[in-house]
Order: sequence, then C-alpha cells, then structure tokens
Amino acid sequence: MKENWIAVVSVLIAVCAAAPEAHHGAAAFDTHEITTLSATVTELDWRSPHALIHFQVTDARGIVTAWTAETAGLVILIRAGWTRDVVKPGDRVVIAGHRAANGTSTMLLKRLVLPGGRELTSIIPPR
Repeated sequence: MKENWIAVVSVLIAVCAAAPEAHHGAAAFDTHEITTLSATVTELDWRSPHALIHFQVTDARGIVTAWTAETAGLVILIRAGWTRDVVKPGDRVVIAGHRAANGTSTMLLKRLVLPGGRELTSIIPPR
C-alpha cells in the first residue's frame, strides 16, 4: 500500500511540474529560424498572459500583410523595460522572432527595435 501512495504522489509531482512548461512551450513556432521584419505597428494589445503586437509588413511588390507577434508575459516585459505605451499605432519598428510553424503571419517575439533605435527583448534580461 505504501508503494502505491509513493507512485501516486510521484505521478502527481511529474504532471504538475510539466504543466507550466506545456503552457509556455514554443512548439507552434519554428525556433530554429529567426525572421526579422521592418514593420508598422497597428496595435499593442497589453494583456495577460501575453501581450500581442499587431503590425503590418509591406513586401517589395507593395503587398501589405497583417502580422501578430506574441510576447512574453507582462511581468517579464515590465522587467525588460516595456510599458503599455512603448509602441503606438503608426510607429515604424524592426521586429524579430520565431515564425509560426504553420506558415501563418504570426511570430513569437524575441526582439523589437523602436523608432529611436532602442531595443527591447521579450525575455528576462540578465542581471
């Protein structure tokens, strides 16, 4: 009976430990490649659990494509120097991240270069 209890507790610990990793995984994104785009911000959707940056990219033929970049959680962004008004609609930025594996115009943000050249990341900054 004692062995069964230990097995149950072990399984519960393993499941609970894996749950946060599953939520914050990047399986939907191609983490082997980084896509860098010049873009025009259309909206910063500052919300939990992840802020979203909506932007447009114009290709060499003049075709405009709407994109969305998912950021880290708000606490991480704030620690990295972000604020809810760090970018505004119309701002020209350079945005880099891991593109969605399914080919849609979605990415997991890694780096954002603001109009004045200031660079923000979507990761916990080193101390």
